[in-house]
Amino acid sequence: MVNRRSVMKIGAATVAGALANLPVLGRNAAPGRAQSAFQRAVFDERFAECRAFAAELNSAGVLTSAIRGDVAELWYGDLRAHLSENRLPVAGLTDRTSLFCLEELARDVGMRVIFRVDHIIDPDGHAQHSAVGPASLAAVTRNLPPEFGHTMAGLFSQFDIVALDGGGPGDTAAQKRTGPFSPKNKTALVSWIIA
Repeated sequence: MVNRRSVMKIGAATVAGALANLPVLGRNAAPGRAQSAFQRAVFDERFAECRAFAAELNSAGVLTSAIRGDVAELWYGDLRAHLSENRLPVAGLTDRTSLFCLEELARDVGMRVIFRVDHIIDPDGHAQHSAVGPASLAAVTRNLPPEFGHTMAGLFSQFDIVALDGGGPGDTAAQKRTGPFSPKNKTALVSWIIA
């Protein structure tokens, strides 16, 4: 039986099929670099887990940008212009302060934090992980290994970002969950996706 729903499905499938054959060229596409679901991966080069995160995503074809706590130069000198043209998601593993700033700046281009995992690391190197966002991704972050940077990059590269952003514009569960500062005598890093 032909109904409105079946006609819409056929139309959507036809458009998707046609678009799948179009070449995608981004400003950040380099020769030999595979097309990525992310505009960029931002990492704080001061921390080993952040460097491992960046290395993993870079090997998967994601353009990476190093910071040392201050995101202003990256945002105003590069990232904002790229996101204004092509709003692909941005992934990151940074300290809380950097995410706090990026979260505010991303609103300028209509983007928001859709997923975050807070990693609280004590002086002995033990880490506690707390995720907020889509349940499918949050569930797999419960038992992260001590070297979580590499694992988080692998998880991010496996998930469909469009499906992750299913909460809609009113979903703010992953936004402004904590302040920008670390608990006393601990390091607070955050894995995040802004879309």
